[in-house]
Amino acid sequence: MLLEAIVFVGLDETSNSALENLRKASEILVKEYGVKLVIIPVNMWLDPLNSSIKSLPLIIIGGFNAFSGYAPTANEIKEYVLKIIKLKNRGRELQLPAGTIDSEMLMSSALVA
Repeated sequence: MLLEAIVFVGLDETSNSALENLRKASEILVKEYGVKLVIIPVNMWLDPLNSSIKSLPLIIIGGFNAFSGYAPTANEIKEYVLKIIKLKNRGRELQLPAGTIDSEMLMSSALVA
């Protein structure tokens, strides 16, 4: 199984920890469960002062807003991914996030089902 994890990061230690914990969780998931977590970092470094206002890091996994404003542990990420897989196996359709970021770093988003 393949899941996408989008992480919006700022220029701070919390964002670095979140990205590192995502990497660790990805390694655990592929070894123990055969689930590949594709990590897509989105740097919001152009505006470091607003990154705390935007609750960075923001982690979206499988189309769901998973974590916001703190760096979750690798175990928290693993448990969340397993919960998403259970939802998918129950027949619930997962959604794909889509969005655009304009020149002023404002993000508008939508869900594609």
